[in-house]
Amino acid sequence: MMMANNGFVSADIEKLVQFAADSENAVREFNAIKEQFRNVNATLLSKWKGEGADAYRYETDHILEEIGGIEEVLKSINEEVLKDIKEAYVTLDDQLAEFNRNPQGA
Repeated sequence: MMMANNGFVSADIEKLVQFAADSENAVREFNAIKEQFRNVNATLLSKWKGEGADAYRYETDHILEEIGGIEEVLKSINEEVLKDIKEAYVTLDDQLAEFNRNPQGA
């Protein structure tokens, strides 16, 4: 919420909109990194055999399993948390619009 130079009070949700856009980019980058990680491991494990390779495969599979959820987390934030925040801002914006039209009555 900020006071504009003209004396009107406004609520700006640009940072929330930017977070949603940045989230999409982060998911794309993260998925590209995971795919590169898979490719490197596949190449390595195609040449490496034995107990060490099996242990390495177990660990890397576990890592991929554990870090797999960034897309779901960001989707949840964007679809649930940010949605609620935007709705609160719309309500606030309506209230501020009324105040700006009639500052003496508020």
